[in-house]
Amino acid sequence: MEFETRIEHICANNADAPRDAIIASRRLFRATHLLENRINAALATHGLEMREYLALTLLANNVDEPMRPTELSVTLDATRTQITRLLDALEKRGLLARTPSTTDRRGFELDVTEQGRALQRQAVPSVYAAYEACWALVDPELRPALLAALGSIDRGLSQA
Repeated sequence: MEFETRIEHICANNADAPRDAIIASRRLFRATHLLENRINAALATHGLEMREYLALTLLANNVDEPMRPTELSVTLDATRTQITRLLDALEKRGLLARTPSTTDRRGFELDVTEQGRALQRQAVPSVYAAYEACWALVDPELRPALLAALGSIDRGLSQA
């Protein structure tokens, strides 16, 4: 049974179920999962996964002030444990460095190494191609409305 058929079945058995909201939400979850899989497949040739790539990209483009693990955690929607594992793996590979914070003796600041910058730059075209392939599936005339709708959802859920 296909995923939408299952949802229709659930909604048919629950008269008060908000059918369209459920279907839209499930499609969004599924699309996110499938897109992440595509990006991970594109990054496999570079030896990276999406969160690693995103961390390197954020750190490589952070020119104003050093980034701390907590800030990275918030930006990547990751737990403290997930960020620690991510940073450990990137540091072990020589892609980033953690140095004691200049403003908080208990904290660390993060910086991408030259090796990390080079790998991130090499991976950019693969990631951009995966993004473009995804959005090519959407009618160009619908993209602005979809982008606005996703922004509304993001802002609304961020405030909740």
